[in-house]
Amino acid sequence: MATFPDGPDPAHFGPEGASLESAGLGDGEADLRQAVQEVVASACRLTGAQHGVLLVAESEWNVLNVVSYGLTPEQREAIDGLTDLRHFLSRLLEANQAAGVGDDGDQPGHAAPRPRITSLLAVPVHLREAPYGHLYLANRQGGQEFGMADEQLAVTLAKAAANSIENIRLLRQQYRRQRWLEGTSQMTRATLSEVDLPTATQWASERIREISGADYAAITLTDSADPTSLIYLAGSGLEFRPKRGDRIPRQGIVGVVVDSGRAIVTEDLTTDPRYDPTPERRRHLAVLGLAMFMPLNADEEVLGNLLVGWRRGSPQARLAAREVDLVQTFANQTALTLQRVRAQEDQRRRERWLEAASQMAQLLLGEVDRDEAMRLMIRQLREISGADIAGVMLVDENDADSMYAVVFEGIDNNEIPPDVRIPREGLVERVLADGKRIVSDDYTHLPGHQPPPNWAAHISRVGLGMQVPLVADGQALGTVFAGWDRGSPHARTARAEAEQIQTFADLAALALQRVRTQGDREHLMLLEERDRIAHEMRDLVIQRLFGVGLRLRTAGDMSTEPAVQQRIHGAIKELDTTSRQIRSTIFGISDDEADPSD
Repeated sequence: MATFPDGPDPAHFGPEGASLESAGLGDGEADLRQAVQEVVASACRLTGAQHGVLLVAESEWNVLNVVSYGLTPEQREAIDGLTDLRHFLSRLLEANQAAGVGDDGDQPGHAAPRPRITSLLAVPVHLREAPYGHLYLANRQGGQEFGMADEQLAVTLAKAAANSIENIRLLRQQYRRQRWLEGTSQMTRATLSEVDLPTATQWASERIREISGADYAAITLTDSADPTSLIYLAGSGLEFRPKRGDRIPRQGIVGVVVDSGRAIVTEDLTTDPRYDPTPERRRHLAVLGLAMFMPLNADEEVLGNLLVGWRRGSPQARLAAREVDLVQTFANQTALTLQRVRAQEDQRRRERWLEAASQMAQLLLGEVDRDEAMRLMIRQLREISGADIAGVMLVDENDADSMYAVVFEGIDNNEIPPDVRIPREGLVERVLADGKRIVSDDYTHLPGHQPPPNWAAHISRVGLGMQVPLVADGQALGTVFAGWDRGSPHARTARAEAEQIQTFADLAALALQRVRTQGDREHLMLLEERDRIAHEMRDLVIQRLFGVGLRLRTAGDMSTEPAVQQRIHGAIKELDTTSRQIRSTIFGISDDEADPSD
């Protein structure tokens, strides 16, 4: 047995301590702690030691724990912050044998010995042939030194303590793995319910923080329309919260992870040379040490990145460092959930587009009111696609230099009155000329973007914009404009739905054509009514007028009074004039019906 001449104060044992309760496993671990406490107490009673300390050094699960016996509260509290025996403890663990005070052998190599210690026995605690901690017995009663029998007894009790500690370790491992399993199962169940993408990602970021003890978690997704950036969708922890829909450069660590589909774990985020965030993100995330960048892999597709970070010095970080595989499993399940949610959302949107198209088609079966049809189209377009601005502009057959906006919503709080005149120029004129839609993620900076001056400030906020032609029978009737604010969470999906929006616009064009057809039919009905009236007047009214004229002429010839004859002949003359005028009008209508070019 190697011994040391006057050892240190037992209140100076070990590195920074923390109680077993700090692991937070509830009553099960409390029972195990009580068992370990009994081991230390038994060792003191059987060897006659006045003081006993069991210190669990940094273990596989990175938890520092101290169990003591015979110490005052002040002495026990002092253990938590003192590090005098760091060198001695490391040598003891390496030696794999007991050591005691009273020999003139090796010195512990630290501060001067403490006079209160008269004897000390230190026994290493090993688990699976690996150093795990130490059992210290100090100040044998009667001032005697610890003997070989005491050493053998302490070694036996240390093994018992090791078994109890191993139970704690296994319990903690089982508990954490159970929480990971529950979290993963909850993500799986989420795919079976109706949940939207923002809700699913927010829940995932909060849940992984809860399970892993992380201080920050964030989810960013790829954008097929913009391979240079990622879309921030959800986050939890710290004060830094980008706005949902904000774009983050696809560079640095996150860019490598998304491009390669492989995870990157860094012990100190801010000092990693691959870390290349925006200045604002660097400032707010400067407190993070351990950080895990996990790809969201689903069916050989990388949907985005899950960032999980811990503050420097976080005790949970040491624990999480050994759970990278569990974090990646959670990320993979999150990716599958998001993929399913996206598919569900796409299906729901397709159904909504079909329902809206059906409503537009039903309008074509009856009488169509132009303004009502266009308002219905714009309302449905905005509700389904999430467009912030939308409107319909129609050509004027009598004015090639201007158009009129039938309906335009989203410019300001007040709706624009119908049929407001706007210039026919720029991008609108281009779409009318070639009949091809314009779709751009930076619409307001396209050459030819010339909005009306009083609209310019409102439209300037648009990122994704579409100018879609309204064409029927090869004739351009107008355009539909739809715009999404920069950073809109709906823009990515809407861009992929340009064909659905075009189909919707085509139905609107048919509705406009139906309105024109209705006008032509009403005009034709009016002409037919005029023709009917003309025939009735020619066949009936004129004949009656002619008969009245004959009877008046006969009456005038029968009268012998010159004054009466004069008055009757005057009336006959006026009646003839009226008959000729009516006849002229009737035959003029008939001629117009027969040949409008004459």
